[in-house]
Amino acid sequence: MTAVAKSAWYVLTSKPREEQRAHDNLVSQGLEVFLPKVATVKKKKGIKAVSLDPLFPNYLFIRLNPEQANFNAVRSTRGVGSFVKFGLQHAVISNDIINALQHHQVSNNEPKTLEQLLNLQVGDKVQINQGPFAGLEAIYKAKDGLERSILMVKMLGKENDVPVDNQHFDKVS
Repeated sequence: MTAVAKSAWYVLTSKPREEQRAHDNLVSQGLEVFLPKVATVKKKKGIKAVSLDPLFPNYLFIRLNPEQANFNAVRSTRGVGSFVKFGLQHAVISNDIINALQHHQVSNNEPKTLEQLLNLQVGDKVQINQGPFAGLEAIYKAKDGLERSILMVKMLGKENDVPVDNQHFDKVS
């Protein structure tokens, strides 16, 4: 039986917000590590931006051969918290699950734009959070270039189409 056939995927925790550091340090040791990520919309200082964040915060997966691996060296790597265990047994994930996650990661690899992630449809309710219309609810009507959208705002009993910067409104769930 080959070393790859004997190997298994183990679950590691990372130190808070150090998933990427743990991943990079383990890869530099020549280990096979998987850190699934997903594109999300983050808002910093009032500006929305696309960010790649871990799909499972504080968790990553590592493939090790239990007969040859130095579990203590892995556990003491910078950024790594510890192995996930159930009693005395290390948590193991099946190859099928890891392969499905990796396939999904590859198929969704193209960079996403802010508009794609916001996924606004005509008729969606939005809340304006900046500018002269701050605090008002509106209806999304259309895209107006790359930076703005047309929103229908109801004021003084009248419906008005208003161009609003994409950074200045959020979709209401």
